[in-house]
Amino acid sequence: MLSFFVDTTVCGFSLYQVFAYFLIYSCLGWCLEVIYAAVTTGQLINRGFLNGPVCPIYGFGMVIVLFALTPLSHSLLLLYLGGVLLPSALELVGGWALYKLYHTRWWDYSDYPFNIGGYICLEFSLLWGVGTLIVMKLVHPIIADTVALIPPLVGLILMFLLYAIYAADTIATAFAASDLARDLDALEKVADSMHAVSDAMTELLGTNAMAMDQKMDESRLQFKLAAAEARDNAAKLNAREAAAAMRAKADEAMEAAKRASQDAKLNASEAANAVKLAAKGRAERTAELFRLEQLAEELQARSEELRSRTQRTTPHFGKRRMLRAFPKLKHGAQNRSLDTLREQLKRK
Repeated sequence: MLSFFVDTTVCGFSLYQVFAYFLIYSCLGWCLEVIYAAVTTGQLINRGFLNGPVCPIYGFGMVIVLFALTPLSHSLLLLYLGGVLLPSALELVGGWALYKLYHTRWWDYSDYPFNIGGYICLEFSLLWGVGTLIVMKLVHPIIADTVALIPPLVGLILMFLLYAIYAADTIATAFAASDLARDLDALEKVADSMHAVSDAMTELLGTNAMAMDQKMDESRLQFKLAAAEARDNAAKLNAREAAAAMRAKADEAMEAAKRASQDAKLNASEAANAVKLAAKGRAERTAELFRLEQLAEELQARSEELRSRTQRTTPHFGKRRMLRAFPKLKHGAQNRSLDTLREQLKRK
């Protein structure tokens, strides 16, 4: 096995070197991300997608750069241009693939000029070119010499251990990212439903002239008690069941909001028949309004419970760590940020 890794070559590099460089540059990329975050935010945060001190995209990027640009290392211009294009292409493909998998943009350059889909932008692409020059001319020769100093058998054993940890971390992170995407999907649906419920309630109140303040206050108290019960019941469910229940409640709220909105518009358009429909219309709108109030309270309770579940996880692993690592992530077809979702989930 040792001879296979040492003697088998790809683009002029042995498999042993390829696997070693991938690990080393994954770790160095993670260090770069942590330093960048510390400089820009003043906080030490694990900025990697995985839990461990590695960023796979840097490992893949440098292996691709070594394969493609080593024959061009004599030309600074070609080296720079390749350093601009290759890492940018990888960042574009990686960002797109992660979005397709999790419906989440873990990084977003939409606010930067000359960006492509928010996945890459000209400013960082030019910086990748500078970084490639520095690594190829200064850093990689040192790393190559260091790898050569380690006995192949020792290096191979060490790599097997590290890659086993790497693989376990990748699997655990994939599950955590899927759970986070599921929770964000549920929160997004709740936000949309709460907005629809609010609009429907506004339309109903605008077409309802009944003086029902006392009755509404009594009903709201019952709804708050029901919401508290829903919150207690949700706390007994696991994360997957809680998210599924919240999505079902959001669908129910959205359907009720649509129905109420349609009824309100219909009643408004039939003002000429108000004398005949007044008693029935007011009663139906009042009942619908009470129902919407109840749904709004339950949606709020479920969203608070789901957010609380996320906050109860350890800040160093899983979903909570990912939220800390990517505070500007955007989710869903509308690319809503966490701050936007939180704002839309607040009751008005």
